[in-house]
Amino acid sequence: MSAPLKIYRIYSYDVGRKIVTADFIKAADDAGAIATAEAADFAGKRELWDGRRMVAQIDGERRQA
Repeated sequence: MSAPLKIYRIYSYDVGRKIVTADFIKAADDAGAIATAEAADFAGKRELWDGRRMVAQIDGERRQA
């Protein structure tokens, strides 16, 4: 039986460090959550949280189609 998925929060910030979006990611562990957050189509700086613990800071670049 596999472990239940954990729910992580991901916050995207603008250049003034104000939260632009807040979303949830489900993953089995920190590595999976980080991989999902890096692959997601979020632009700019992001923080990934597990409860009160910051898991990672991700510095994304603005994507163009």
